[in-house]
Amino acid sequence: MAILALGVLANVYLFRAASDRTSVVRVARDVAVGQPLTRADLDTAVVALGPGVRAIPGGQLGEVVGRRAAVGLRAGTLLTASQVTAQLTPGPGQALVAVALKPSQLPPRGLEPGSQVRIVATSGGQDDASGPAGQSGSSGATSGKDVAGVVDAAGGPDADGAVTVSLLVADGDASAVARLAAAGRVALVVTSRAGS
Repeated sequence: MAILALGVLANVYLFRAASDRTSVVRVARDVAVGQPLTRADLDTAVVALGPGVRAIPGGQLGEVVGRRAAVGLRAGTLLTASQVTAQLTPGPGQALVAVALKPSQLPPRGLEPGSQVRIVATSGGQDDASGPAGQSGSSGATSGKDVAGVVDAAGGPDADGAVTVSLLVADGDASAVARLAAAGRVALVVTSRAGS
């Protein structure tokens, strides 16, 4: 009788465990940031999701195809809504600028897409009154003012630990920010984290 009761309990447990599993969208192969998602890039998996895990339901796979990767996607990971976008960047009036940052220039928790930052021109040891490379202009970066930006993507560290961050800035500030970045004279101040 005890064996029968144990068998029934085991079946109830297995049934509950199976019913707690759900179909979700999974990344089938690596996808670079900004690339449109094809059906071959995605598949589904049946998993038990823990509390707070928000994966895209498997039934919505067709809706995800054609959207773009908002971040670099790794094969085998579950896909979340924040990792895909229908909006192309940069938008009207914006430009995308890449900035290489040393580990000491990064916040401890890193930079996430969507985080708002202030781009600050740092001293290059020369008189910076006229802006970068001796140029003057009306943009924030060349007039000594901070420039507002949004993190579009942050790559992984290279062999030296440097991280390349793509920043969305106003089109009028893009050239000056690019010059500062090329001279290694950029510091980022995080003003709002994505999702905060």
